[in-house]
Amino acid sequence: MKNIPSEIILHILKQLSSDKDLVQCVHVNKRWSYLALELLWYKPNFIGSSSWLGFFTVIQSTQNSFPYTSFIRRVNLSPLSSLIEDIHIITLNACQRLERLTLAGCSKLTDIGLCALINPRQDHGIGSELISIDLSDVQQITDTAVLKIAMCCPNLQGFNLSMSQEQQSITDKSIIELAKHCKDLKRIKLNNCTKITEKSAVFLALHCSRLVEVDFTNCNINDHALTMIFNHCRELRELRLSQSEVKILQISDEAIMSSFITSKQVKDSPVYYYDQLRLVDFTAIYTISDQSIKSLVHAAPKIRSLVLNKCIHITDESILAICKLGRYLHFLHLGHCSRITDKSVTKLAVACNRIRYLDMACCIEITDKSIIELANLPKLKRIGLVKCFNITDISIGALTSHVRISHSLERIHLSYCTQLSVRAISRLLNVCLQLNHLSLTNVHSFIRDDLQAFCRSPPKDFTELQRRPFCVYSGKGVQDLRQYLNTLYDSSLTLNNNLHYI
Repeated sequence: MKNIPSEIILHILKQLSSDKDLVQCVHVNKRWSYLALELLWYKPNFIGSSSWLGFFTVIQSTQNSFPYTSFIRRVNLSPLSSLIEDIHIITLNACQRLERLTLAGCSKLTDIGLCALINPRQDHGIGSELISIDLSDVQQITDTAVLKIAMCCPNLQGFNLSMSQEQQSITDKSIIELAKHCKDLKRIKLNNCTKITEKSAVFLALHCSRLVEVDFTNCNINDHALTMIFNHCRELRELRLSQSEVKILQISDEAIMSSFITSKQVKDSPVYYYDQLRLVDFTAIYTISDQSIKSLVHAAPKIRSLVLNKCIHITDESILAICKLGRYLHFLHLGHCSRITDKSVTKLAVACNRIRYLDMACCIEITDKSIIELANLPKLKRIGLVKCFNITDISIGALTSHVRISHSLERIHLSYCTQLSVRAISRLLNVCLQLNHLSLTNVHSFIRDDLQAFCRSPPKDFTELQRRPFCVYSGKGVQDLRQYLNTLYDSSLTLNNNLHYI
């Protein structure tokens, strides 16, 4: 046993799937104890306040038999987010080898705690080894903390500042410094940091060319900034630019048409400039047109998730271009793209047969013809047809006539599809047994007390006028509705003979 190198023992211990087995290894001998404890403390698991208290006690003690603080590489305090305060994270300054720190939702934290924790001195504080920090929904953070991170964490690769509410304390000042000092940055999320402008985006594009994930949701980004991102970040995989809360939209076709995306061949690069791009979110960028979508698909032929919600100028031309994504496309959001018709959607269903999620809410030109083709998608899990007024029982018949989709469909949104009958929905429930969410708000045949008894409660801020037609079933509500309808109709019922596809 003494002749076995520690590296081999460590490799063997890593294969153990249970922490309980590692705990048993601690009792073998001192060398095994050291190696097992190193793995156990690599990422401490905080399942409650008692585990945090024990952790806190150990790392503060000077009488430990093993250097526990040097074992710790990853810390996730989000499960204790409601309890964590500045004084708690300051105790982590002894963990000088810490690589990943997750503080998501720790709303009580301020700049004081973070600035005390992150320190350039190697003998006190963390920073030099840190490669990822998650401060999402830490609302009290300001430029002060971000500047400290920029100065003390030169190896930083991931930085998450996503906020669920508007955040105005983070500005271009700190993000520009972050871009200058953290040139290995790969992922940055600034969701709802509304004071961020094109200045930050330009500096990130110029200094952090290895970026693979960028989130500028509701930031004030313009054409120039987006062009710079496209021109300098060749390894981009995810690009989120939703502008749904931005008051003055500054992005247009110009951002794409003046970038390398429109180039057929760039010197010393493959034909497809963005071969790695997998996710694009253009929500509410209503100024872009078919021209931009066609250029994007040509330059990035392997996009997996594409969000064009509220891109109101998108027409069938864009959808026909999207068809070229073929088997790569899994997620497509076309909500409020009201100019889309059956002409392109029927071809989309054939060309992109691996679609799992499709939302066509408010696509008012869509008819049963499109749904009949979409019903052939073997992996479709969710389909949104809210306010597709032309949808009838024929569409429901199509969705229930294919064995594969009946085994995969989990969520379907049919609110405001006023032509649907109770019999058709009953058939849907009995065929699609994986269904766990069904929305039928304002479907006239379901505005009945006996059927609404199984739907979930409407939001508290709804008026009485909104509450009356509200009809959304989830989880057990779907099961209860199925059972109730089966008492009204034969569980093996079929649709009326006149419900044939076209």
